[in-house]
Amino acid sequence: MKKKLSKIWRPAFFVFVLFIIYMMFKDSWGDIWEALKKTSWKVLAGVVICSILYNCFDGIAVAKLLRSCDNKFPWNEGIKCSFYYSFFRVVTFGSGTAPAGMYYVNKRGIPVDRSLGIFTLNYIVQRIAVCLYFIVSFLLNYQTMHPYFGSYRRYMIYGVVLAVLIVTALITACICETLHTWLLGLAEKVLRKEKYGEKIKEWEQRAVTVRTEAETLLKDKKLLLEVLLLNFLKLSAWFLIPVIVFRKAGLLEVPLLIATASMMQALSGVIPAPGGIGAVEFVFVSLFTPLVGRVDAVFGMLLYRFSTYILPFILGIPQVIKNSRQKK
Repeated sequence: MKKKLSKIWRPAFFVFVLFIIYMMFKDSWGDIWEALKKTSWKVLAGVVICSILYNCFDGIAVAKLLRSCDNKFPWNEGIKCSFYYSFFRVVTFGSGTAPAGMYYVNKRGIPVDRSLGIFTLNYIVQRIAVCLYFIVSFLLNYQTMHPYFGSYRRYMIYGVVLAVLIVTALITACICETLHTWLLGLAEKVLRKEKYGEKIKEWEQRAVTVRTEAETLLKDKKLLLEVLLLNFLKLSAWFLIPVIVFRKAGLLEVPLLIATASMMQALSGVIPAPGGIGAVEFVFVSLFTPLVGRVDAVFGMLLYRFSTYILPFILGIPQVIKNSRQKK
């Protein structure tokens, strides 16, 4: 019976996933397909390479962090993991990215209570990198950007403040023993039945592991700097996509396009939307229209969304199929 269910649920799951993707993009498939048909093979190759480079740098950063648990964790497994959770980022509207990563590495011998702190820290460093990239690139291009985006000053502040709050909250959730003690005490009061006693002790032990792992990683300044640099590289891969798409722009406008892309990434986090769906499109068109015109901005947005959202999802499908067949 178990084997029969296993044969049924996997194909059913993928059919369900494909249905979700179709419903999410049913109004955009035509536009995206038309944009792809109009794009030269050189531009298309460029955006595909940038998309793949993003996941490669992201996977190397993850592998570098995971080597604190397993010093022989392969680099290529980190890259595969990045494509794996890119698939689930789409399927779960962004909420299942970290759990998918933890599930992937758990099948390779790294316990969930250890990988939780690692994936949380990876997300923290990513948020810091987005914020720093935006601030530095905006200041370096202030003279050219201010005339176009001076009215966005308030939203820039919101984006930076939101990033600081998220980072602070996540670090507190990982290393604050007082918070963990309070939550476990609350669990004991709510779950008074005897059968939950062992479970609460298990949670307590996992909380200690998460704290220890997070504190060890936060103290390793060299590791954090290396991961931060890898995050700058992976973000650069995405921010180069508008440069490739708007290839008619002169060399002097390349820093402006990269700075605008970093600003778009920072501001899209201010708009509440599941998995960033809708927010990125809106901010992209709003910011690039003054630079290249609305028609080109919409065209660039479709290619950007394809290369940063749909393509990683497609490339993650083989890893999902392979991982579902692998036993722990």
